[in-house]
Amino acid sequence: MPHLRRRALNTVPLAKAYTGRANSFGFLRLCFAFAVVLAHAAVLGFTQPLTNRFDVPGLAVAGFFGISGFLITRSARRSTLPRYLWHRALRILPGLWGCLLVTGLVLAPSLWYLKHHTLDGLWRSNGGVVDYLRNNWWGGMRQGGILDLLLDTPYGQFTHVALVNGSLWTLSYEIACYLIVAALAALMVLHRARLLVLLSGVLVFGVLVWNHFEQLRFGHAPLWTEGLFGPFPLLGSFAKAWFLWYGFMFLMGAAAELYSDRLPINDLLGVASLAVLAGFVVNGGLFGPGLLFYEYTILWLAVRLPRALHRVGRTNDYSYGVYIYAFPVQQTMAKFGVTVLGLWGFFAVTAAAAFACAYASWHLVEKPALRWRNWTPRSLREPEPGRGEPNPAGSEEGQPEPSRTGPSTSTPAPAPADQTPVASPELAGR
Repeated sequence: MPHLRRRALNTVPLAKAYTGRANSFGFLRLCFAFAVVLAHAAVLGFTQPLTNRFDVPGLAVAGFFGISGFLITRSARRSTLPRYLWHRALRILPGLWGCLLVTGLVLAPSLWYLKHHTLDGLWRSNGGVVDYLRNNWWGGMRQGGILDLLLDTPYGQFTHVALVNGSLWTLSYEIACYLIVAALAALMVLHRARLLVLLSGVLVFGVLVWNHFEQLRFGHAPLWTEGLFGPFPLLGSFAKAWFLWYGFMFLMGAAAELYSDRLPINDLLGVASLAVLAGFVVNGGLFGPGLLFYEYTILWLAVRLPRALHRVGRTNDYSYGVYIYAFPVQQTMAKFGVTVLGLWGFFAVTAAAAFACAYASWHLVEKPALRWRNWTPRSLREPEPGRGEPNPAGSEEGQPEPSRTGPSTSTPAPAPADQTPVASPELAGR
């Protein structure tokens, strides 16, 4: 008891409590991914929400953004702008492209052939596979389905919408946040004017508070909650409400990283924040002031959960793959009647299948792609001492160049081939 009392009263800054490997961000990301799978199991398999009290997948995705805001800002502060953009592209695009190709070139032809006994009309028809790949290739989900495939699922019959992978819509919001951080880094805001980020967070929090009370008084939130803005090249349009909520979580994560030397981590504060968050969730008001407590709870859990959980996601991060593959897996299994197992049976089978896809995606696509994180274009490479050419004759072709963008003057060696390329949560991002 004295030990627990001392720990509860002990306060340390986040910068001291957090280390690159000794944290539970990987575990939390995986929990959020499977929470989305569970919520979608109810919707896709049985056309009903998991609970009417709160939005489970929305809550989980907001958690993703809260973690990303912290880790991505940390990455941007430690890298040059080109290196930061390269790392972000490597982390999100190869996995997405793999998922799109599997969906468009394997799943769609299989389902189409079973239905029509031919592949004619699948590829270049309006809304076919080619359109699906082109419209979604850069992260903006501008086409949700492929012709009428999966319209005969429980979800398709209920909504009359043929939807192949509805989870991809959040990627454009995350990419937009990455680009905003890139702009702040280019303007030196992250290094020299971090107060602007904090003030922006205070301003957005004020909007959330105002909307919350207006919702309670009049049943309507007036500020930035209706309609779309955009479209933007490649990414499409954004729903104002989701951009406000997810953007605030990302912004709070960024502010927490920038002020990690002053943000107190305390178990009493953590428990109190969790209790306030639970109150907002139970009363259906999470997407408002409750998001601030949600962000603190995530950061507190990341550094306070048992050390055994620190290993989850440290070398193999399957959360992204689970998230992007689960939806088509669940739609397909619902089509073929796996829902006969009931909600929890359907969830168990589809979660296992999604994890198998995530495992393959990580080891065959995402992890090999991340080995290129230290690659530098030939024109930008520095000549080795005593050699006039940037790429001296006799060097091993394909060997990635060491990074020269970190805060240290030393040059880190490339990761050996038998080691994971995710040396820190900052690179994992999601």
